[in-house]
Amino acid sequence: MYVYRVIFITTIQLVVLDMVLFFLIPSSKISLSLMINKLPPFKYLITFDAAARLGNFSKAAEELSLTQSAISQQLLKLEEWMGQRLFFRHGKGVGLTAAGELLHETVKDSLEKLASGLMRIEPYKNKASVIIACPADFAHGWLTPQLGLLKLTYPNIEVWLMTEKEVREIDRIDVDLIISRRPIYNANIECVALFEDYTIAICGSQIAQRIQHHSYPKILESAPILLLESEPVWYSKSLGDDIKNLRITRGATIDDSRLLLEAVIRELGIGFVSHALAFQALKDGQVKRLSQIPEEPRSRLWLMRSNLEPRTPFSNIVFNWMKQLATMPTSV
Repeated sequence: MYVYRVIFITTIQLVVLDMVLFFLIPSSKISLSLMINKLPPFKYLITFDAAARLGNFSKAAEELSLTQSAISQQLLKLEEWMGQRLFFRHGKGVGLTAAGELLHETVKDSLEKLASGLMRIEPYKNKASVIIACPADFAHGWLTPQLGLLKLTYPNIEVWLMTEKEVREIDRIDVDLIISRRPIYNANIECVALFEDYTIAICGSQIAQRIQHHSYPKILESAPILLLESEPVWYSKSLGDDIKNLRITRGATIDDSRLLLEAVIRELGIGFVSHALAFQALKDGQVKRLSQIPEEPRSRLWLMRSNLEPRTPFSNIVFNWMKQLATMPTSV
């Protein structure tokens, strides 16, 4: 919900409000054509931003490859459209009036959002790119460390990783490949098992050296336990009620498994993470697996692609490459 405190409304405030609503409220609620009709010409706003940033019409003209006369005319028309003065003379340059500062704050934010959006869609037209949606733990511990191998064979490939949310469909526009613990069964999607995953107990090398001869479950008393907020039942189900008889020290509760892994590397205690997340850290010797503590099965990781013509040939290349590497997590 967006609440606005209105003391008085001028033309400039109405324009600013229109621009804010344009970016914040879905088009289904506000007529796009109506809003565009209420906005000044886009080229005026580009010119205004340059002049406001640089504080000088000549410099703005140079940046935009226009004449100073053209800059002055556009800004004059913008002020006429707004019904407000936006600039005042300041030595050899110009400064912003209160109305100008208000407008520039909104124009600057709007242009930054526009530039960010254009950058985000850049890979879609790059035929040497592949967009992969996958869990963050898999991307951090297994996929990202392997990308160097892929780049050796395909040095020009651009890989985009999406880990913010789980994707449940492949439209060949927003995503090329999906790795997920939830398979998608669809006639147009090829879904193959990538590898089995497990929750394993790990700790730093110093702690491992100190407790390596401790047996399970007493080993759980030997170092603080680092908990993942989303997985409060961290211990093996085989313990049952025996967990109540152990003197467990809770070291930390962390909401991001990657941060939990970092805490383990820094010798803060014993952590329970997915094998996929710990894979590279185990391989590099940053952490040690506590084999005394039973592993717990996690949902299998699945690799998926569309059966339709891909957006880029690298979709199929990376799909087959990951299938070939799929046995690697079980080797550590």
